Amino acid sequence: MTRTAARPWRGVGAALGGSLLLAAGASACDTGKSETRSYVSVPDLFYLRPYGVKAASDARTTPFHVRARDATTPSPHGRYDHRLTVDASDAGGAVRLKIVGMSHSGPRCSGTDRRVVCEVEGEYDSWSALDRVYPVAAKGSEPGEGGVVRFTFTTEDGEKHTARSRVVVGGPAVRLRKAGPYEKVAPGAEITSDLVVRNTGQLPVRGLGVQLSGGELELRRAYSNCRYPEPYKGQVAVCELPDVRIEPGETVTLGPELRLRASRTRMDGSFTRAVWPLDIGPDKYATVPEGGEKGEGPPLEVVSTSRKGGGTFAAGSVATTVLLDTTSDFRVEEVRTRVGKGRVVHLTVHDDGPGDPGHSRWLVFTPPPGAVVTEQPMDEIDEDAFDPHCRRDGADYMCDVGNLPPGRSRTFDFTLDLDRAGEGRVAVKERDPSVDRHDPRPANDSAKVVVAP
Repeated sequence: MTRTAARPWRGVGAALGGSLLLAAGASACDTGKSETRSYVSVPDLFYLRPYGVKAASDARTTPFHVRARDATTPSPHGRYDHRLTVDASDAGGAVRLKIVGMSHSGPRCSGTDRRVVCEVEGEYDSWSALDRVYPVAAKGSEPGEGGVVRFTFTTEDGEKHTARSRVVVGGPAVRLRKAGPYEKVAPGAEITSDLVVRNTGQLPVRGLGVQLSGGELELRRAYSNCRYPEPYKGQVAVCELPDVRIEPGETVTLGPELRLRASRTRMDGSFTRAVWPLDIGPDKYATVPEGGEKGEGPPLEVVSTSRKGGGTFAAGSVATTVLLDTTSDFRVEEVRTRVGKGRVVHLTVHDDGPGDPGHSRWLVFTPPPGAVVTEQPMDEIDEDAFDPHCRRDGADYMCDVGNLPPGRSRTFDFTLDLDRAGEGRVAVKERDPSVDRHDPRPANDSAKVVVAP
């Protein structure tokens, strides 16, 4: 029994063993009810990496995926009393079968490059199996060639379940042109970003998927042919453009361009864009939310086509950094105490803004000479279970300030046994020294911890 999945880009594929490229769809005997029904499942459509093309030069993600399950008389783990037959006889001369066998007890798959039989368990998944078989492009094959590969799962009782996968040599491969970073952006200002897509594959793109996420920025244009899933409050757009065609080597520009509004306080943020061929689907690591109403703005569509395309193009999700043209003033104050046991010092860090750098600072406490720390800030990790909030770095205590919005402060309390007068130090330190937070008053980033006689 064969059934085609309703959403053909939901479990899609790419590279395995340096030979495979991309998959789309699923052909199965109702995998959605896999716990109650027996089935075998394979991709409806799968693109094979051309013969001789290395994975590094044409990297894709998800390998060819075969799943099978006997729900009536499942065998225990380690008992190989079911059969998986893979037949590429109808796939033409462009497709061959490849066996990978890593079982220490001997090969469980045998046959030719046209037909292979594997001994498998009652529940089989090629992504975790030691022995597996999958289609590859044959030597001398050309992009666009291919055919149908048939998979038959036979239970211990002789019941057969069949699924078919159409495999094609070559495939489309979309890349998105990088943008930015945007620097010295005025707080609350609008910026625009183009959407330029190139097909670096061997076959045409026939339908394009797009996902846009505003991140810390606000999406200011709602496309009429994109849906906006409710949980994200208009900050994520998922678009399906079935009429888009991109020939191999061709570059298209989508418009109208993406319009976003920067934060009024958050000093650094980013927005992300991703594209994929509709018959392949997004990267397997991508999260594509479902549902949502269509936007009320203009449609997203191809506005220009070219055989050229300057800039740097990347696959998968492309993030663009946006930095505000503002400052962030963190400060600490001098603390005074006296010699004695059980002295509590309150170390307070203030964020005077106006910019919000997010999770960006350590509070660094260097105890006075001879001090013994008897209590320090703790985090409750479970009921009646605590761990120190601050980590040790030599003599220093490094306390994570966390997200501290402008106008707020946070205090860290330490209890000390002090046997002599002296001075320690408290300071604010960047978590990432490579980032310039534009602190307008660096002199107040550190202060003394004074122990008087």
